[in-house]
Amino acid sequence: MKIDINRRDFLKLAGMLPLGLLAPKLHKSFVSQSDKKNVIVVVFDAFSAYNISLYGYARETTPNMARLAERATVYHNHYANSNYTTSGTASLLTGTLPWTHRALMPNSTVSDAYVDRNIFTVFKDHYRIAYSHNEWVNTFFDQFKEHIDEWIPREQLTLFSSDRLLQKAFPNDRDITSVSWVRNIKIQQEGYAYSLFLSRLISSLEEKYTAEYRLQFPRGLPTARADGGFLLEHAVDWAVDRINSTPGPVFGYFHFLPPHDPYRTQREFLGHFRNDGYQSIDKPLDVFAKDQNDDASVLRQYYDEFILYVDREFGRMFDLLENTGQLDNTVIVLTSDHGEMFERGVAGHVTDSLYEPLIRIPLLIFEPGGTNRRDIYESTSAVDLLPTLAHLSGYQEPQWNEGTLLPPYQQPYSSSNRNIYAVRSYNAESTEPLSQASITIVKGRYKLHYYFGYSELEGKDLVKLFDVEADPEEMNDLSQLEKDITSEMLDELKTKLQEVNKPYGG
Repeated sequence: MKIDINRRDFLKLAGMLPLGLLAPKLHKSFVSQSDKKNVIVVVFDAFSAYNISLYGYARETTPNMARLAERATVYHNHYANSNYTTSGTASLLTGTLPWTHRALMPNSTVSDAYVDRNIFTVFKDHYRIAYSHNEWVNTFFDQFKEHIDEWIPREQLTLFSSDRLLQKAFPNDRDITSVSWVRNIKIQQEGYAYSLFLSRLISSLEEKYTAEYRLQFPRGLPTARADGGFLLEHAVDWAVDRINSTPGPVFGYFHFLPPHDPYRTQREFLGHFRNDGYQSIDKPLDVFAKDQNDDASVLRQYYDEFILYVDREFGRMFDLLENTGQLDNTVIVLTSDHGEMFERGVAGHVTDSLYEPLIRIPLLIFEPGGTNRRDIYESTSAVDLLPTLAHLSGYQEPQWNEGTLLPPYQQPYSSSNRNIYAVRSYNAESTEPLSQASITIVKGRYKLHYYFGYSELEGKDLVKLFDVEADPEEMNDLSQLEKDITSEMLDELKTKLQEVNKPYGG
């Protein structure tokens, strides 16, 4: 196929470009060690377990993941620690909760204490490679760059665009450069830009370059909005090439943007679920609902079709690594940083709510030589991944970590004996106590929502309790029926909140 030629050409071009803002440390010698496995973490952004057929979703969105799951440990009740990228990813990278690592605001950084306490410092004897389409994730890579051997700039695996040239010219001012360029040069939906002549010229050049690729994506190229678009298969091919060509052991952290919005799937999957008869459950509007979201069903369809693209590329990545023999000594992890929601007046994840579709995420762990499937139904947390990967790789579990070994690696394990938290405090300064926040605590079969400090609540706190085992759609608030359980869990949460706020004057 013609696209295969383009893919090879793309990889050749990418190989000739600078490898990263931090070049590989060539003085460091990497020799394969029999007791150290390759570890590859694949994060798909905004990937909700609620839209994955492997977990029971009515639409068959993940046939390849279902096929591969027969060789994996599959976690069915795995929780992100927040509902958006910055806080959720920081928890994955540090093994700590948002109120600890303090990356609370959009595109913020973790506290200084975790610059040298993160997943890259744990894998100190591995050759550490990092890449993300998401610039907010790259903010963390920049913080941790002294512990990353090869950090690939986001732009290197995107298609040509004027934005890419500008960001290379102004590496220390990426955000303001992109904003200024978009305002002045990019043609908006209304059909105009500040610069009438240059906008038309630049747009013409970019369209000519990407025309062949755009034929593959009728809804538009996948994009992080600050680039000229990208193809997930380019990033997958590059990652496989680096894993295969780098002397082991390798630790790779690859955070790909799909299926994050805009939901632009490849032509092969376009309209796959159109008119399929799927009907979502009708749920009441949430207190944080922005509008009625009359187009939520359409957006859900687009999102599900984008997941098909993600599923194909993960399956292809897995198969490519297996065909080269890499899986004989490689642990592969598939997970996400948070979920997505298309109900209750919310479409996406820009909300202060913490319902299940927003924080329940996939987790599959593939071990070398794995041939049998294991299903884990206990509730687990994203902060558990770091100590578990350290354990599987022969490293000491970090003392700062707030997670625990995942089952079956920890026996006995009981989720009824632990509290699993998700935290969103979108406007919180890192040095201030949390005065406005959304927090959930999951304990056994119960999940408590606690919201405070929001104008929508008119000075009151909001508490809800759900039995997520019997009521996974969170339709029946039990806070008034199960007052003892509500009071007990709320007291635990408030005690914890007081503890984490104390160092910041709370």
